[in-house]
Amino acid sequence: MKQYGNPGLVCLTLIAGIATPAVAPGDASFQVRVGHAGDAFWVRRALEGAARRLEDPRCREVLSDFRGVHGRTLAEVLSAEGVSGPGHLRRLFFYSGEGQRPCRRDLLAWTTPGSRVVYVCPARFREGHGTSPARLEAVLIHEMLHTLGLGEDPPASGEITARVEAACIG
Repeated sequence: MKQYGNPGLVCLTLIAGIATPAVAPGDASFQVRVGHAGDAFWVRRALEGAARRLEDPRCREVLSDFRGVHGRTLAEVLSAEGVSGPGHLRRLFFYSGEGQRPCRRDLLAWTTPGSRVVYVCPARFREGHGTSPARLEAVLIHEMLHTLGLGEDPPASGEITARVEAACIG
């Protein structure tokens, strides 16, 4: 068994036949606070994919397509903060929203404009990785746009996700 994280921490989690290291708080590149190691694994996996997509200039253009409640484009917000899209994803906190109303309404994730907290529905992330991991990545980019100040209605939630998918998933 290989040791990960803290010198005193040695553990391995088996998820769907894939061995993955359990990560101690502070060791992860993403701030996933979902609780159950298996659920956190799937959220981190989608975040890694979203971060990779944001490295692509075509995907980054979506940040210039939208303006936040403050009137600046989301690309301008990131520039003013001196951080990249993937860097901003790493500054966010992802918590479980299991049992809350949005998870019961078939949402994958939600946040409020300007918040650094995104709530995810872990059961839907588990299911989504088997059917459409790219969709999960697009949803996390969608939520990242809200954390940068993007409101909703207008633009409608479906429009935001469609534009992210067009730019980032293609």
